[in-house]
Amino acid sequence: MIIAPNGQILQSNQPNDILFGYDIGHLAGRRMSDVLSIKTVAELNGYIAAPSVCTIIEGLTGTTATGDTLLLRAHVTAWTDADNGIYHALLLSDIDEERDAERVSRVELERANNAIKGARIAIWDFNCVTNTVAVCDLWREILEICSYDSAVIQEAWRARLHPDDEIRLMEGLQRVREGKCHRYEDEYRLRSKDDTHWIWFQSDLAIVERDHDGTVTRISGAMSDITDRKMTEEALRRSVERFRSSFESSAVGMALVGIDGRFLQVNSALCTLLGYSDAALLEMDFQSISHPDDLEHDLAQLDLLKSRKIGSYQMEKRYVRTDGAIMWGLLSVGLVTDDEGRPDHFVSQFVDVTEQHRLNQLKSDFVSTISHELRTPLTSILGSLMLLSSMDDPPFSEQAQRLLYIAQQNGNRLHVLINDLLDFEKFSAGKMRFERSRHRIADLLEDAVLANMASSEKYGVTFNLVSPDFKASCLVDAERFQQVMTNLLSNAAKFSRAGSVIDVGVEERETNSRITVVNQGEPIPESFRDEIFEPFIQVDPTSTRARGGTGLGLAITKQIVEQAGGKIGFDSTQDGRTTFWFSLPCALSTDD
Repeated sequence: MIIAPNGQILQSNQPNDILFGYDIGHLAGRRMSDVLSIKTVAELNGYIAAPSVCTIIEGLTGTTATGDTLLLRAHVTAWTDADNGIYHALLLSDIDEERDAERVSRVELERANNAIKGARIAIWDFNCVTNTVAVCDLWREILEICSYDSAVIQEAWRARLHPDDEIRLMEGLQRVREGKCHRYEDEYRLRSKDDTHWIWFQSDLAIVERDHDGTVTRISGAMSDITDRKMTEEALRRSVERFRSSFESSAVGMALVGIDGRFLQVNSALCTLLGYSDAALLEMDFQSISHPDDLEHDLAQLDLLKSRKIGSYQMEKRYVRTDGAIMWGLLSVGLVTDDEGRPDHFVSQFVDVTEQHRLNQLKSDFVSTISHELRTPLTSILGSLMLLSSMDDPPFSEQAQRLLYIAQQNGNRLHVLINDLLDFEKFSAGKMRFERSRHRIADLLEDAVLANMASSEKYGVTFNLVSPDFKASCLVDAERFQQVMTNLLSNAAKFSRAGSVIDVGVEERETNSRITVVNQGEPIPESFRDEIFEPFIQVDPTSTRARGGTGLGLAITKQIVEQAGGKIGFDSTQDGRTTFWFSLPCALSTDD
């Protein structure tokens, strides 16, 4: 019978079933302890004295299916499967009724062949006295030879050994043969019979017999095909090498960071960015070099990453270089887990964006300064123009009045542009403040329509307040609400067909109120959908120039709505019906 590492009987031949009084095939699948006095595999293996791989147990007792006791002799052979553990083959004979030697030999050979075929382990036995080798059927199958001749087998095996493995392997075999070591394990390559590739094998051999002088007379061994494992190991090695090469040669700062925040591995680019040596960084954690004002948000994102609520994250944060200077970095972080899916370490990338921040700040400062410098004289100019327009004595000529009107219109246009630039900069810097209070939306919409009548007249359209829900209310900054509506209404008027009606409506929902502005005109291209709320973006700049505008209106509108806790979007159909909508919460969030 064949015993698995867990003590289960894997195979039992017909004579064995009969010996124990079981129906044919009913012994396989039972536990060894059901029929033998040996209860565990460890106890069975304890009978074999290392380095031998086999033994004979005399006087072993067994129990038949009817409860009768048998007195047995067991010839035990053990072999190890690298993936599953130790297997044992037991050749059992009733001592009271000895089977003849020829039948025992035949049953043993059948058992060995069945076992090694199932485990795909090739067994061989070398007689050191006669210098001959006996191999199992699987061994011949692996070498793809049919001969049983010892000389042919040895010659075929030796001829196909990889030259880089031959000397080492033969020296190991010789040490065992001379008794200098009891066991030898190695991995080596054999050329396939069609001479197209190398096959990897793991070999395990040991001394099983010595003569009365201690000279080794017999060596047994086993070998198994490990080509797939070697290919996997080689693929993994190449993958690791590619990662190491990419990691080290990357122009972007990279680091492997432990769950506790300590640096496990850093590349030269990161050392250059931060001004530390790799040895110094490996003694630190990322918390030590992070700007304190940015650390809390970074740690919060790491917690979300570890809990699998996000797959990765990216943020801009400040780092303190070794010389004390502040570096802005674009940080990208991903999580690596172990085999059981537990967080193991982080992979981080760092891109220096200090110069971009400096340039953006310069740009913001420049725009803010210029806008403020323009606003003061422009206010005086517009005030003077207004005074001139209101003067009746002496009356201006028709041409002078026309020039005065043009000056006022362009002055107002410039005033709107400056206000848009200042608002955009405030939103970008996070400095825009909101004063919220509860308002009826219908009242706010009526005020917005009245305030924008000049736009409707200018473009020849009509604003229509569609059955407003007078109960609907929300918490808003009334001034910013009017700014949103002015942007949406003026935008709708610009792009509507002359003579068309622009519908303005509100719908109260469970948690928010939804305001819509619907116009008829050219449909918004699908390719423009993802860009429409970006700053300085216009559908058709050439045609839009004639209508006026900075390209900031919708970007500012989106900022206002989102900072108020709402959402904004649009729908446009092929027939030119476009609906811009935004929603506002009915109550303040807990964060407010």
